[in-house]
Amino acid sequence: MAIQRSRGRQRLVLIVAIAVVAFFAISCSGGGAQKPEQTPTGGFDPALVIKLYSAKCGICHGADGAMQNAGAKNLTTSVLARDQVISLISNGIGTMPPHKDVLSADQIAALADYSITLRKP
Repeated sequence: MAIQRSRGRQRLVLIVAIAVVAFFAISCSGGGAQKPEQTPTGGFDPALVIKLYSAKCGICHGADGAMQNAGAKNLTTSVLARDQVISLISNGIGTMPPHKDVLSADQIAALADYSITLRKP
């Protein structure tokens, strides 16, 4: 009996420990997408740029850029030049909020470059 109680307590302690670690992992993540880290070559990790796009742009533009939620433009048909895309991301337009005070210039450029890749020929 004492051995069974000991194992039961060990399981309970293990479950509580896992729950605590999971809670801190989630709460420390900031609840949003990771900010892209620059690679040694000066670019951004593409996987992290996609996560940033998902968090900041994908809500309205969709993962493929064609969703058009809340009046968002279809990015797959965009013909804007890169500097125009950067300006729109930086300053916002209509219901799209400006991101110049939230993201760095390099992050905005990375988002612009990624959004351009969503265009269909």
